[in-house]
Amino acid sequence: MPKPVSAFKAGPYQIRAAANDETTAEVLIYGDIGESWWGESVDAKSFVENLQEVDADYLTVRINSYGGSVKDGIAIHNAIKRHPAATTVEIDGMAVSIASLIAMAGDTVQMAENAMLMIHAPWSMAVGNAVDMREMADVLDMHADSMATSYAAKTGKPVDEILDILKDGKDHWFTAADALEDGWIDEISGAVELDAAASLNTTRFSIPAAMAAAITPKKEPEAMTIKTDQAAKKEPADNINVADIEEAAKAKALKEDRERREGIAKIAAPFMQYDGMQEVVDACKDDPSIDLPTAQAKILAKLGSGAEPINKNADVVVDARDKFKAGASAALLVRSGVAKRDDTANNYRGHSLVELARAALEQAGTRTDTMDKMAIVAAAFTHSTSDFTNLLADVAHKSMLMGHEEAEETFQAWTNRGVLTDFKPMSRVDLNAFPSLLEVREGAEFKSATVGDRGEQIQLATYGRLFSISRQAIINDDLAAFTTIPRKMGRAAIRTVGDLAYAVLTANGNMADGTALFHADHSNLLTGAGINTGSIDAMRVKMAKQKSGDATLGIRLANLIVPVALEGSANVARDSEFEVGASTKNNTTPNSVRGTFEVISDARLDAASATNWYGTANAAIHDTVEVAYLDGNDQPYLEQQNGWTVDGTEFKVRIDAGVKALDHLTMAKNPGA
Repeated sequence: MPKPVSAFKAGPYQIRAAANDETTAEVLIYGDIGESWWGESVDAKSFVENLQEVDADYLTVRINSYGGSVKDGIAIHNAIKRHPAATTVEIDGMAVSIASLIAMAGDTVQMAENAMLMIHAPWSMAVGNAVDMREMADVLDMHADSMATSYAAKTGKPVDEILDILKDGKDHWFTAADALEDGWIDEISGAVELDAAASLNTTRFSIPAAMAAAITPKKEPEAMTIKTDQAAKKEPADNINVADIEEAAKAKALKEDRERREGIAKIAAPFMQYDGMQEVVDACKDDPSIDLPTAQAKILAKLGSGAEPINKNADVVVDARDKFKAGASAALLVRSGVAKRDDTANNYRGHSLVELARAALEQAGTRTDTMDKMAIVAAAFTHSTSDFTNLLADVAHKSMLMGHEEAEETFQAWTNRGVLTDFKPMSRVDLNAFPSLLEVREGAEFKSATVGDRGEQIQLATYGRLFSISRQAIINDDLAAFTTIPRKMGRAAIRTVGDLAYAVLTANGNMADGTALFHADHSNLLTGAGINTGSIDAMRVKMAKQKSGDATLGIRLANLIVPVALEGSANVARDSEFEVGASTKNNTTPNSVRGTFEVISDARLDAASATNWYGTANAAIHDTVEVAYLDGNDQPYLEQQNGWTVDGTEFKVRIDAGVKALDHLTMAKNPGA
């Protein structure tokens, strides 16, 4: 039995058991993320430690936050994703900036109908020269890259499309309806009455007026008496106390000014040791016309007026460790050929792997002047705060994705792409079998048609391999060990999926009805013949005349899938002006199948049979063979850990995919001559 979790409570967030249900935990993230200028906040360290202790089957995470620290937000997002409970995220009020990324951690994401979601580029502030500013821009781009994968995994959007949003410099606001339509959330829940929803903090973000009005609860109009001009000249009615009204207005003004002064103090708190800062803060407080954004600008201007940053530990200043990680990663990517741009201002340009291992240790506070190369590499792999293994993993990951993208695969052209959310067998609805419409006479009732599961099931499986990098490879500066190998593993991952897709054709396994995919009983197995106008036309007619019940489906032949050995014959049959295979020598009969299909060839078919060839319908219209991925992510995963069986580090490449023929009606086979 899971233990109660109601005891977990810290500052602006709570982790508690749901009412009368100890198997369900509820997390409230009602505050800024990381250290905040604006009030109480949710820091990643305590949040993650408390969440790890929660033993529950179901987890509800409620969010009402204007965002905050990117680092803390990513850590909180990952902690929620790692938790074994089935997770539902509820956006009660605001999920702004990095809080929107935390929301993407839910297995199901719901949003109150009067709530708001905002996604934008990560931002920060820096003090220094032009080089410092460029380095800060690089760091922000790295943050955007890491965030994009999480948004893409939840929405199913391509990473490049997410990056367009994260790097255009704009605030993208979504109402619940907009967020649902665009795929950021799964469901809309009822309105939630919250201070955040009722009083939007327009001092921190520019919220579109139409959206603000759409979610702001409207106050009921106060009762009033309509007076004529003559009546307006009279004294106020007896039931109106003018003194009370004036007193209430004064109290409201004092409250707003007190909140303004407190906000200015919070903004300036990290920088009060800077000479002259107290005078700037006092002047801002004493001038009622200075709002929080104006005060923030004045404080930052004062902060930047000196030659040195006053708080070297503040997030707004890029520290030496951040510079090392950005510079070392960029240098490795250029050396490995993954990145093209070689920044001559990069201090780590051209460094060997051992030199980068030494720099990583020194940035972590470890002296290396007495270590030999083997000791340096060993320490870089095992030191708990060293960034060296993360650098290797970053380059390996990007190399793997490059290999995945550049692989010359063809199965995507004739298969359907699907999404599975778990590893359980899943039945697909038979969309090809919808019956013909019936005539409905005047005044008569419409009759129902049934679309049920076709019986074909698809299930995910995991495919993967391990590879390792030894200390010796690092000492030998063998950069190919974690660029070339991961690149080949990326190709191998997508090739594995291609193997599964083409095996559906060559293996000719049984469908749910117990009959082979290509079989005379399925009316999709033709008499053996070579590729010519007549045999292709016979396949075209065969597919078009397929029936479901009494309905003739008229399925069009869209692709001819052939072994490489037959690719030339298929191209000739597609492009020839005159009939291919005609018995007469001077043939002038037009080629009736000219330009009516695409030719797809693959050497996997040659390995099975050099004569068999196949036809399929347009996969964008009809179900053919489905290639499904876990949560729709067709990219392989790369995981890394320090080696136990190898003296170095180990990487694991895996991809979760399932492949299944969904309908025999949309495919045909000719055994060939």
